[in-house]
Amino acid sequence: MAGVRSRSAGALEALVMRALWTAAAPLSASAIQVTFDDPAPAQTTVLTVLSRLETKGMVTRRALSPRRVTFEAAVSSAQAHAADMVEVLEDAQDREDALMAFTNNLSEADLDLVMDAITSRRSRRER
Repeated sequence: MAGVRSRSAGALEALVMRALWTAAAPLSASAIQVTFDDPAPAQTTVLTVLSRLETKGMVTRRALSPRRVTFEAAVSSAQAHAADMVEVLEDAQDREDALMAFTNNLSEADLDLVMDAITSRRSRRER
């Protein structure tokens, strides 16, 4: 149905980014559009989302010609998710409680990864 939203803008951005992260090459808006489950957003909606993502520095636009425009992710999935986690942490009322709650939800394997990252960062800082 025209004019009816089935996803939030944030959800559309996430789906567009996922399509770009999994693609082997830059994609056109129509190629991104076909990656959506029904109901797929209109191509103009995909282009609007891509424009917003470009403004945020998440997407790079390549104009091969006025009618042949492709897009690729300007940041990796890991970089984007890390930025999201930092943003959420910065918004926390109590940073320590938020970090403690976060680590309490991590698996042992994830805790090991975090500890390795902390150790590596500290050793680089000490050099």
